[in-house]
Amino acid sequence: MRNPSHSATFGHVLCWVDGSEEACRAAERAAHLAFSLGAKLTFLAVGTRPQRSEGFDAYARIERVSAPMPTMIDRNAAACLDQAMVIAAQVGATRTNRLTRTGDAVTAICSAARSEGADLLVIRRGRSNLLERLFGASVSDALANRCEFAVLSDG
Repeated sequence: MRNPSHSATFGHVLCWVDGSEEACRAAERAAHLAFSLGAKLTFLAVGTRPQRSEGFDAYARIERVSAPMPTMIDRNAAACLDQAMVIAAQVGATRTNRLTRTGDAVTAICSAARSEGADLLVIRRGRSNLLERLFGASVSDALANRCEFAVLSDG
């Protein structure tokens, strides 16, 4: 059992931004937190990978392009990522980067946190819907249970 008198230290903060106002505020707080801890900071947006069309596939064969389609993220999420990077630089968080992943949010966040070596997740405090209020399910709950990382819900 951990000794409660010892505080946890975090070396890498990962902050998920989805373009909501709450997520942008959480990103700002994550930047201040990472700076105060001297931690690495990663901002993450989860998007989708568009499907290729037959026309594009034909063009890709002619041009010998085999790379997958790039991840598409919501323009609000992209703006929030840009804003978060500026704020991180302004507060002095120098070890900062940005990532995009695809898939459902929980799986993508857990995967990115593991692959990047994050030990604290900062996410927006979401507005709960009826199912979340009835069953207690939320993104922060799912992350804490499935990913086994410390989760700070803010915004």
